[in-house]
Amino acid sequence: MIQQRIGDLLEIEEGGKYFYVVVLTKVVMFGGNILFAFHNEGRKREISSLAPNGGGFNICADLLLPKREGRVTRLHRYRDVTAFWRSKYAKSTSEFRPVVKSKDWFIYNLGGQHIARVAHLTSEYRVAMDAACYSFDLVAGKVLAGYTPDQNQHI
Repeated sequence: MIQQRIGDLLEIEEGGKYFYVVVLTKVVMFGGNILFAFHNEGRKREISSLAPNGGGFNICADLLLPKREGRVTRLHRYRDVTAFWRSKYAKSTSEFRPVVKSKDWFIYNLGGQHIARVAHLTSEYRVAMDAACYSFDLVAGKVLAGYTPDQNQHI
């Protein structure tokens, strides 16, 4: 089982498809790392096609299960991951009902400090990473769907 480190470009096999992520932080939330997940159709890709300016999003994910099952491969290590950050904020809401629009948002800096409570998200806050830790199978679904945090169902 590999031990991921900041800057690692990982290939993760999930359901017969391949997904690519860059590790941006040490473990931060419930055992998860903040990652940059590349948008992909599940096909194998060459390292040269995985550029920081490509499509993707930041998300916190737990890689324990794919690592335990031997489905994670380290392909490369980036010295500087700055280009893979899409936002310096995370957003959350207490709304949990599917497709119900939230009337209250909590904004955090990526250090975890609460910085604002707002009723309407500014453009900067709309693109903020969702403040949650996801299992990798859910991340894979978001990758295939072309998800970005401004598509959060509660916005």
